[in-house]
Formats: sequence, C-alpha cells, structure tokens
Amino acid sequence: MEIMGICAICGKPGIMHTCGLCGRNVCSEHFDAAHGVCTECRAKINKQKYDIPP
Repeated sequence: MEIMGICAICGKPGIMHTCGLCGRNVCSEHFDAAHGVCTECRAKINKQKYDIPP
C-alpha cells in the first residue's frame, strides 16, 4: 500500500510503502518490494535464515 508520509528509517517525505512485518511506513529506498518488507526487517530475516544456532 502506498501513502504520503515521512520514512520511518531515513526521515524523507514522499510516497511511503507499509512494511508487512513491522508496519512502519518507509520510502522506496528502504522497501523491499519483492518481499513486501522494509530493509531493516529484510536484514533481520536474512540474519535469522543464515545464523547457525549454538
């Protein structure tokens, strides 16, 4: 979903996308459209996916 607002990550105004995991509104630069999540949530997903438990 696209709305006008301020990016929760960088603070820039413009068209925002809502992260499917955390619900934050972020700009196109901080949104992974292929997965529907913000770049911070995508980084957490990648970390969890590749971390090997002790």
